[in-house]
Amino acid sequence: MKPIAEIEEKLASKAEPILGLKPSSKIKRGPIGILISIICIAIVYRELSRAGVI
Repeated sequence: MKPIAEIEEKLASKAEPILGLKPSSKIKRGPIGILISIICIAIVYRELSRAGVI
């Protein structure tokens, strides 16, 4: 299993083109981090729906 930090780094790299900035640890803890989390959850939900998992 991959370390959580490695997974977070990979997700941050994928979110960078969408958000226009790379999320950092400080951003993740604030209100912007909550917004980023909601956007990521929406993207995951949409992709899982397309794949027929949900």
